[in-house]
Amino acid sequence: GLDMFWWELIAAMSSDVSDGPKAHVTSVMLALLRHQPKARTIVNSAVLDLLLALITQQYNAEGGANNVQMKCNAISMIGLLCSEPHPSEVNARVCSALLERLRSPLSSTSDDNDADSEKARQSLVIMHEILDVLMDMYGGDDSHDDVFGQQDILGHFQRCLPGFKRRVKKTVANSTREELDTWNETALNCSR
Repeated sequence: GLDMFWWELIAAMSSDVSDGPKAHVTSVMLALLRHQPKARTIVNSAVLDLLLALITQQYNAEGGANNVQMKCNAISMIGLLCSEPHPSEVNARVCSALLERLRSPLSSTSDDNDADSEKARQSLVIMHEILDVLMDMYGGDDSHDDVFGQQDILGHFQRCLPGFKRRVKKTVANSTREELDTWNETALNCSR
């Protein structure tokens, strides 16, 4: 049952469909990983490669919110999977993909000339998800300290935090109070 359903979802993700259906499929996959612990054991290297590809693929403006939702779902799935014991090599690949997305044009902290406030808001959503996952991955006693140092996670936090805070201020008019509180809490946690 679960195995077959999971692999049907993976097949749907591997096909050439637009970001809308992919956003919905990744939402179902995330729900399965959260609520069916057995689903975490079915994830193999091909699925990991697929998730990392979803995270690192270029932002698709036509997909807009669906593209952002798909990326956030993939980032959350990676975070859930990395909460389980895993080798340093996998950790390094995941960390590299997350940092690449953090530096990407959509979530770049150096591009403060976003005329489109919705794009700035979407950027914040992705950055928030990445920062949360990285804090979870490296905040515990069982974290991969070697990867943390090699990938300069602390340096990335220090470099992206000022831009993250500027974007929070920039999107005040287009964001809910809950979003602002969440983003400000993330910024506070990153600064610790």
